[in-house]
Amino acid sequence: MGKTILIAEQSEIIRKGLIKVINSFDMFDNVSELACNANIEASVIKLEPDILVINPLMIGTSLKGWLKEQINGRMKVAAIVYTLFDDEIKEVFDEIIQINDTRLRIKTKLTSLINSKDESKKPAPDDTLSSREKDVVRLLAKGLSNKEISEQLYISPHTVITHRKNITRKLNIKSVAGLIVYAIINEIVLVDDLHNQ
Repeated sequence: MGKTILIAEQSEIIRKGLIKVINSFDMFDNVSELACNANIEASVIKLEPDILVINPLMIGTSLKGWLKEQINGRMKVAAIVYTLFDDEIKEVFDEIIQINDTRLRIKTKLTSLINSKDESKKPAPDDTLSSREKDVVRLLAKGLSNKEISEQLYISPHTVITHRKNITRKLNIKSVAGLIVYAIINEIVLVDDLHNQ
């Protein structure tokens, strides 16, 4: 299924200009437009756009909560900004498109939104490690060999290898360095513990 973008902007000059620029990128199969805020919810439900580009002036208080739900769900939302807005308003959006952005800058921002949307669509890997697998990762991160891990955990070296294969399959991390980073990020091991080795 192709990518869809919806431009919601009251100013016809800005809306049509942005559509012309976006069409020149050949990134979207469907570029739709909306000139007033009355049909935003219905248009989003009908079109299911990958990206909504909207003027923050079109968002009333009732739309703000609904928009936050949409951002956390199916689509990315960018603001078209050509006046001053509070930072609180800007925090609602995934991206800000300034009126003076160059064609290249707009393309870069839209590409980033598409890529981040595609990343969020990927199924999450089965990264739920068992407590024993976490023990193996912790000891690997500390620099122990398979034999040393087997001695520490009172299991056979073959079992350690099996745990390592399962860890690689679940996390899709093939290097020890990658496992160290994973272990630190997920607080399986503390950085201080690694320095004490």
